[in-house]
Amino acid sequence: MPSTSYSQTTFHFFKTDSLTPKQLELVQSSWDKVEPIADTAADIFYTKMFETEPSFRELFPKDMTKQKKALMKMLGMAVKGITNLDELVPKVQDLGRRHAKYYKVTVPMYQTVGACLLYTLEKGLGDIWTPEHKEAWALTYTILADVMIATHN
Repeated sequence: MPSTSYSQTTFHFFKTDSLTPKQLELVQSSWDKVEPIADTAADIFYTKMFETEPSFRELFPKDMTKQKKALMKMLGMAVKGITNLDELVPKVQDLGRRHAKYYKVTVPMYQTVGACLLYTLEKGLGDIWTPEHKEAWALTYTILADVMIATHN
């Protein structure tokens, strides 16, 4: 899915017109099923990401316990906050600035992360994962990634 950077104002418009109520419900209801398996989901995500892009491993601490918890907390915050963009967007922008400044995250890295997130959700959710879930999550991730990318200088 092609990604374009958006200002905060455009992000509101883009989200409203692009993420349907059904897609929003699919993302939020599937996240409710991920939360009980958060540790497993985080393991799947980082295993897949480091297999896909081994150079990413050096960006993370040796002990991934805190990082895995932070990932799941951030995803939960984003999923729950997608209905309150005035509160969510500044948090996601801050996350984008930190990733660019401290971790030297580049725009192409977001594609890998998004693919690994979709893989994780598919594996973690098993039989309930559908093409509609994939589309809804891909769009949600694209929206959030675009907000983060827009903060890169």
